[in-house]
Amino acid sequence: MVLDYLDDLWKRRRSPNTMKASMISCARHWVGDPFSSHFRAASAATKHVYGVHADMIREGGSVPVTAELQEVIGKDVVCIPMGASDDAPHSQSEKIDRRNYIEGTKLFAAYLYEVSLLK
Repeated sequence: MVLDYLDDLWKRRRSPNTMKASMISCARHWVGDPFSSHFRAASAATKHVYGVHADMIREGGSVPVTAELQEVIGKDVVCIPMGASDDAPHSQSEKIDRRNYIEGTKLFAAYLYEVSLLK
């Protein structure tokens, strides 16, 4: 679908140049339910640790196992980020700032506490 769109767009440009796009890999998408109990627990934990409401963004394209994990266990899954936008995940320069590591451990503990309150 994306490749067809790009080809169509390129033809409409009538460029004398050539363009070739190809898909070299793919993974199933995953979209969690932001109203599930685990999302609510993660949101409450975020508010507790950082003092702000959680941004419910769609991210995590580098975690293709998420959809399969949810399917296999038959339970809600939530991805809770700990890093910053400049952490360069999966690169040879991957890092996590000390503050994000410390606050991330607090976030995980707060999330587990919030999960313990679920009925």
